[in-house]
Amino acid sequence: MPAAPRRSLLPHEHGAYGQIALPLACGLALGRPGAPAILLAAGAFAGFLSYEPLLVASGNRGNRAREEDGPRARRLAALLLAVAVALAGAGFLLASPEARLAAAVPPVLAAAIALLVRLEFERTVAGEVAVAVALSSAGFPVAVASGATPGTAGAAWLAWSLGFAATTFAVEVVLTRARAPARDPGPAAAAGVVLLLGTAVALSAAGVVPRAVPWAVAPLALASLAVIGLRLPARRLRVVGWTALAGSAAALAVLLAGLRR
Repeated sequence: MPAAPRRSLLPHEHGAYGQIALPLACGLALGRPGAPAILLAAGAFAGFLSYEPLLVASGNRGNRAREEDGPRARRLAALLLAVAVALAGAGFLLASPEARLAAAVPPVLAAAIALLVRLEFERTVAGEVAVAVALSSAGFPVAVASGATPGTAGAAWLAWSLGFAATTFAVEVVLTRARAPARDPGPAAAAGVVLLLGTAVALSAAGVVPRAVPWAVAPLALASLAVIGLRLPARRLRVVGWTALAGSAAALAVLLAGLRR
């Protein structure tokens, strides 16, 4: 009898890959990345990969997962965290003072997310939005290290945060409709998505952020409204994922066209 396959220790939340990879790619492309930016980006991604083994080792994936895969998860988590610290630390030492200051943001937010996980709050809508904001923050210091101004880097981070928050609302609507058909959070979620886009528009109109920000949020917001309005079933989550990816690709193109100098 063949042995049961071992549990994968890669992060299971597929959307999270986009929430960190696209802002990192955006941060690198907003300027002319050298060693500091590349090292910071590689360190951030290594830290992201440690998320799943840490959950398994801590028991957040259940007692059985910890008993069967805990030792392997602890070893992998320790290795990935060591790699993350080494890479990001090297990038930090080589970076400009502005980039060093920006590099303090993602670790602070990562600590906040660790607290949310400890409190088992990360599965709520607010928790998932917080995770998206924290993941997308990885692109902030990378952009500054690449030569973008802190204002430009912050504008890109804001756009990603608002856009990913919108997609989080859409996914939660699909899942809630599947779990509790009598409930329909669609209207409230759609209003939330419109509010997120409206916030970007208002900030741009007030001159707080560049015009590229609402234009970048728009594809993700419209994709989210389409998912909510079409009442896609949970078995079509792959379609939801591809829709979000298309919106993210459009957002990346807008940000690079509007913010890159």
